[in-house]
Amino acid sequence: RLADETQRVTTELGESGRVLIRPSGTEPLLRVMVEARDAVRAQACAERLALAVGA
Repeated sequence: RLADETQRVTTELGESGRVLIRPSGTEPLLRVMVEARDAVRAQACAERLALAVGA
């Protein structure tokens, strides 16, 4: 589930990052945004969340 994966990623990032998932204001989709100390980690977390959206 998306909520479960969001919680796991948020816990994993701790104080060093954050997660925002919101509906697009102009398209029928969700926007997945992740901030982390490094881009590789942020991208990996965003991909995990995107997969959870599709599940």
